[in-house]
Amino acid sequence: MRKRKFKQEWFWAYVFIAPMVIGTLIFGIVPILYSAGLSLMKWDGLGEKTFNGLTNFVNLMKDEKFRYEIRNTLVYTIAVVPITLMLSLGVANLLNKGLQATGFFRVIYFLPNIVMPVAVAMVWRFLLNSKVGLVNVFLRVLHLPTPGWISDPKYIMASLVIISVWSGVGYNAIIMLAGLQGISPSLYESARLDGASSIRIFWKITFPLLSPTLFFLTTMSIMNSMRAFDIIYTFIGKADQGGPIVDASRTVVFGIYDKAFKFLNMGGASAEAMILFFMIAVITVVQFKLQDKWVFYE
Repeated sequence: MRKRKFKQEWFWAYVFIAPMVIGTLIFGIVPILYSAGLSLMKWDGLGEKTFNGLTNFVNLMKDEKFRYEIRNTLVYTIAVVPITLMLSLGVANLLNKGLQATGFFRVIYFLPNIVMPVAVAMVWRFLLNSKVGLVNVFLRVLHLPTPGWISDPKYIMASLVIISVWSGVGYNAIIMLAGLQGISPSLYESARLDGASSIRIFWKITFPLLSPTLFFLTTMSIMNSMRAFDIIYTFIGKADQGGPIVDASRTVVFGIYDKAFKFLNMGGASAEAMILFFMIAVITVVQFKLQDKWVFYE
């Protein structure tokens, strides 16, 4: 009887995890394997595939645009991730203070995360317009320099970072708030009774107990930043025309899209996708290897 019940439990366990496993296989594992095979082919998306070995990877190494894409992706990620996490932690701390209308502010901060990226990019294109944008209008009132946020290659990446940070702070702050509320208030009370300063309390109590949440958000933020495309493509506009603005802002995913749908080079696009996949995989593995040094699990 007990053995039969045990088998029934395992049966229902497999039933409940089946949708996730099947979905991961169909939309995750299979496309990755197909892309890996396609990276070794020459194909325009319509004709027959021709095996050409590592030619697509060799061509990428010689492509100057690909070097721009790697550089821009790394710069974008290195800028967006820490700034977003630091601001999110500050917002989460404010929301955790028990201020009035906390629920209202939670909704306000989270709203950018549910707005379509294309809509976000279009609104920010207006806000950062060099002549009539509200940002430069405000800077003129303060008698400060008014950069060409959209028209100047020197500032286009800064513009993209600002948009991405604005979009990501709300989600990260809500997750961090949940982590902060899981820390027992008695720990803070004991530390204050012992005369610990606010800074010491943060580093000895808040940061260690919040480290699993920070680790999760850091990992996900890096993945999302390295795969950024929709906001960037929409914001820079007229991407098909190329030029210094595009070169200063194009990311790896931008290059994948360009090769696949502009030049119909499916093999080259797949090769670039595989390089991005391995970049993210290596960074993720390193993060998991290093987590023992700073992530504290109760």
